[in-house]
Amino acid sequence: MKDERCKISLNEKVSDNLHMMRIRVAWEGFVPGQFVMLSIPGNEVFLRRPFGIAGLSKGELEICYKVVGRGTRLLAEAKRETEIDVLGPCGHGFDISKLESNSTPLLIAGGYGIAPIFGLASLLRENGYSPHLFYGGKSRSDLFYIDQLDEIGVAVHLSTEDGSLGRCGLITELLCAELVSFYSPSIFACGPEGLLKAVAAISKKNSLPAQVSTERYMGCGIGVCLGCVCKDVSGGYVRTCREGPVFDVNDLMWDNG
Repeated sequence: MKDERCKISLNEKVSDNLHMMRIRVAWEGFVPGQFVMLSIPGNEVFLRRPFGIAGLSKGELEICYKVVGRGTRLLAEAKRETEIDVLGPCGHGFDISKLESNSTPLLIAGGYGIAPIFGLASLLRENGYSPHLFYGGKSRSDLFYIDQLDEIGVAVHLSTEDGSLGRCGLITELLCAELVSFYSPSIFACGPEGLLKAVAAISKKNSLPAQVSTERYMGCGIGVCLGCVCKDVSGGYVRTCREGPVFDVNDLMWDNG
């Protein structure tokens, strides 16, 4: 993990709701599911913001993000060559070391939770797996990387709550409908809390292994501020930024948050 001053090489709006940014960094390599903490240009926002890593190629880090508040609004306004502080890669990512060669990885993403899932999909394809992605959002403008995923050979299953793309409804409903057709499935998920809770229930009901990348507000990204904790099955707490953000689904408490 490094903390360095970097320059933005690309920052563009890719849909009504999503932006993509590339940043030149000096480090190489990351585990899908890891994230970076970015400073916000200007003097209006003090705390850095966490963003999942979508890719890293030829010294350029790629993230995607949604404008949801003052911090991301200022980030969206940043111009090419703007300098920002980048801390990363942070946390623990997805572990594919225990996947059997004949397993079917099922990737579940909601909205801009696609960023770490995109990196994972690329890694799985490089290792000879044939993953299926179940990707959902409120509308088609919430979905990104679909063409890129198709290009690398990922089977994509889509749903939107308004029916503007794919099946109308929740992505977990589509997953349940198609789950029986996959041999030896293993689940990897990233998205809002409601999606992850639904994935945890599906995993438990069908006795399927699952890893989930949790989303929490973070103040520091290094485990000091304790602002990103979630409850584990022992009744204690784990830090999303240090022990996570990726956890085995059975290690977390889902009924009571």
